[in-house]
This record gives sequence, C-alpha cells and structure tokens, in this order.
Amino acid sequence: MTASFWERLLSYHSTETVQKKLEKCYKRLSFENASGLSYENGYRFVYFLKHGENFFLQAGQSPYTIQPMLLFYGISQLVKACLIIIDPEYPSTSSVLAHGVSSRKRKKQQYHFLKDEIKIQRNGLFSHVASKLFQINHLEAEKYSMDSLFKQIAEMNEVFSFHHSKEHFIKVKNHQGHLLLSEDMAQCFHMSIKRLAEFLEEKYVVNIIESDLDDGMLLDNNLITNYHCLPFSYHLEEDCFYIPNSRELLLNLPELLVHYLLLYNLSMISRYETEWWYELLLGASSDDYPFILRYIEIAKRKIPYFILDFLEHNL
Repeated sequence: MTASFWERLLSYHSTETVQKKLEKCYKRLSFENASGLSYENGYRFVYFLKHGENFFLQAGQSPYTIQPMLLFYGISQLVKACLIIIDPEYPSTSSVLAHGVSSRKRKKQQYHFLKDEIKIQRNGLFSHVASKLFQINHLEAEKYSMDSLFKQIAEMNEVFSFHHSKEHFIKVKNHQGHLLLSEDMAQCFHMSIKRLAEFLEEKYVVNIIESDLDDGMLLDNNLITNYHCLPFSYHLEEDCFYIPNSRELLLNLPELLVHYLLLYNLSMISRYETEWWYELLLGASSDDYPFILRYIEIAKRKIPYFILDFLEHNL
C-alpha cells in the first residue's frame, strides 16, 4: 500500500511542474514576486520530498531498533515540503529550525512509554507547522501523554480493545456521502444530537446540513480533508472516519502533528535509552511492545498518505 503513495508522489518530483503549481499557489496567497519564489522553492520542494521518501523507504528495510529515527527525520523533511507551499520564505529565522518539542531526558525506573509525556516548546518546527499548515497557535508548554496521542489514531483502536478491553473510538456512519451524527454518538458525549452538532460547529471547522432525518444530523464533508478532519480521525485501512468516544479524548491536534510528536519521542528513546529500548524489543515484556510496533507500521503507511492528501488539496 505504501509503495502506491510514493508512486503517486512521483508526479511531484518534476521541478518544471512544481514551479508552475507553486507560482499559482503563491499568487493565490498574494505573495509578491510569486514567479521568483516559485523558482527558488521548486528544487527545495522536490529535495525535501525525496529526502523524506528515502528515510521512509530505508526504515522499511531496517530493524525496528532504528526505524523511529529514520521515520522522524522522514516526517520532518516531508512537512518542510508542505510548509514551503504556505510559507515560501521558510526558514525566515533560526528560531524555527529546532524540533520544537522536548521529552524527559532520563527515564525513571518502571518506565512505561504510554505514560511518558512530551512538551511543546515556544519556537521550532512543530509550532511553526501547527501555525502555518493548520492555523493552530498558543501550544507553548502544552503537554501530551503518549497514551493520549495513541488515542487520536483510529487504527490503534483495536490494540486498545485487545490489551485494555476498551475501545476509544466510535465509527462515524455515512449517509448519502455525508457524515452522520447519530444517536449513539451523541450518547457517548452525554449530549442530544442537536447539542452535539452545536458543540462541533463551535469548536471545529464543520457545517451541519439541513436534513429531514429523524435519527441524526448530517455534516458537510466538503469542509473536511482526510489529513485534517478534526474532531474525526481518518482510518486508512477501512477508508472511513472515526470519532473519539468521549470529550476528554478530543485534542486539538491534527493527526500529522500527533505522528510528529510520537516519532520524536520514540526516536529519542531509540537514540538515548538504548538499554530500555532493546529490553523492550528483545524481551517483549510489556504492553508497550505491541503498541509501539503496531504504531510504527501504521506510521509508515499513513504519513505518506497524509502528505499526498495535503499536496493534492493545496498545490
């Protein structure tokens, strides 16, 4: 499946085509000297894309011990390719060059990955991408647990169900091509369907369609993209949407940013917590093992898909 995404991304390896698309994009965004900027960034875009692809393809041929490092460097390159579509002068300052997140440097005894936390820093690539690509600001000093981040990824639902006997997502039904807010979904949030619709419209970029349904309300799919579908999560393997089954699980983080955070922490562990990392991978002694390995397999497929989806909607 992953190969097909990379094959479809090959179309974006032509600097001739990319420069034309970038120029149209920069004109649409009202940048001065759109022609000059597109010429300067055409090659940069292709190089970021190719470099990210090489990291991902190499990860697919490497042992799990070093895959997180390759995948983190890969996603960093891929989001930079996306970034220069919206921010042609990236990096305009050195403050956006750092990773933009931090994790606990030394792991305590009885360490469990799912309980670990990551903290957002004021400056760096993460906050810059959040602002430019998703219009999300003021994330400085926010902390997220690995457990809460895993619960943002629909494909991880089955892992939680098996190991913790609890699911954290509910499947969103489709009605005539639109997402259906159903009675069982509203009950999960302890709201009426009407109140749930109002809540989603207030907090997220969604629009309720007028309909004569007695048992639900319809959401306009045109405002939702697979790479940015908050509060929903796109399930790549099933080609459908899920939504967390409680308000506590709703994080204002698009899934691409969730992957950045998870891979950053895993890459730091694989680099600096060698003893714990090898004990986990060789001994498979805790639930961290199936959660992390399942996640890595999801990331290898889903991240290139999200990048492709972003490019198709923005370039």
